[in-house]
Amino acid sequence: MAVRSISVTDTLETFRTQFNELAANDFGDIATLDSSLSATSVIGAVNELSAQVSASLGIFIEDASSTRQQIGAGQTMFIFGTSNEIEAVVSATDTLTIGLPNDVTISNDLTVTNDMTAVSGLFGSTLTIASGSITDTGGTINFGNDIITTTGNITGATGSFSSISSSGAISGTTITGTGDISTSEQFVLTGAAKGIVFEGSVADANELTLRANNPSADVVVTIPTLGANANLVTTGDTGTVTSTMILNGTIKNEDIQDSTIRAAKLNLSADTLVVDTLSANTITGTASVAQLVELNANNTANETVYLTFADGATGNQGLETDTNLTYNPSTNILSTTATAAQYADLAEKYSSDEEYLPGTVVMFGGDKEVTISDERTKAVAGVVSSNPAYLMNSMLEGMSVDVALQGRVQCKVQGFIKKGDMIVAGATPGVGVADDDPILGTVIGKALENYDSTEIGMIEVVVGRL
Repeated sequence: MAVRSISVTDTLETFRTQFNELAANDFGDIATLDSSLSATSVIGAVNELSAQVSASLGIFIEDASSTRQQIGAGQTMFIFGTSNEIEAVVSATDTLTIGLPNDVTISNDLTVTNDMTAVSGLFGSTLTIASGSITDTGGTINFGNDIITTTGNITGATGSFSSISSSGAISGTTITGTGDISTSEQFVLTGAAKGIVFEGSVADANELTLRANNPSADVVVTIPTLGANANLVTTGDTGTVTSTMILNGTIKNEDIQDSTIRAAKLNLSADTLVVDTLSANTITGTASVAQLVELNANNTANETVYLTFADGATGNQGLETDTNLTYNPSTNILSTTATAAQYADLAEKYSSDEEYLPGTVVMFGGDKEVTISDERTKAVAGVVSSNPAYLMNSMLEGMSVDVALQGRVQCKVQGFIKKGDMIVAGATPGVGVADDDPILGTVIGKALENYDSTEIGMIEVVVGRL
């Protein structure tokens, strides 16, 4: 609606009247204008008034690029937060709150000159970095006494795992380093079947695992000081131990537990085994030298056993048997096809009242079975033998003599004797003499040698010949 309205039919007077009232009533009296204003036009006065208001009561906003804008009376200033970066909240009375949301996203770098502290979130809960790294110009990031936990990897500087250090525990499912892992305290692995795994120079499906098999007490394995590179010997090694590793006299009897060296592992090849006593259940093979063997008595078994013979009289000889020469312990019968002996008499052992020298003529009588002979006795038994070819009644106990009954034997004689003379007991006890016509029962045997002396001598006589 216009301040003043003049129609096309109004007179000039009406226009003059309306205009004058407009100047006086609608714009006011110019005489009342503030003396500080110098403008003489409405537009100039408005501009000058706007400048005065802005200087004392105006509000301007300006961004980092120096773009500047004034906020006039009745205008609205809008503040919008970018998602995950900032949020603005208007609340009563006349309050504008600008802050960070719970989840903040910074598209570029975040630089903090002094400390960065968070009650929860950054350090109290989870710090997530999509890519890149956390670095410090001093080379060290100190987390104090907090615990660093990750389901991924913690990687140190290239070529050295020692760039990650902690005065407490470093634990995880997998700890991988391309350099050295060092600690001034204990390196502890826990958990069933856990150990240190060595991949080798090439990562493949084969690894070596070093682990402890549930120790029942604290065990310390000490690696001695070594003068050069050496191999670790284990129970699974083959060919690791060399002769230079074991000095003469190093391994003693007390160093080896009883029954721990099995025969299958004791291969002497062409070497000679020298022992004081060898005890074994079974020894197989061919014995090159055997001086002694253990024998067991077998007196009653009803079985046939074979006598053994040596190939030679001395030295290392083989043993043999003869199937025609056997013995049965239950019957004490020695069976053979034929026998031969160096000596020529068949003797039998008789108990005697004294010990008589070989060649002595004895007779049945005395306190025992035989005694020294009387002259021309018909109870003559025979002549004491020194080396019977075959001895009967050999198990007789007590004082006894071996009396030759058949064969050739040395006999004590006295007087004149021709070969073929019959010998009987003479006047000297135990001494034989020649008799051309002896009484039946008195003949000892026949002479095989001539003899002529009053002194007692020895000749060979065939006993048992009448």
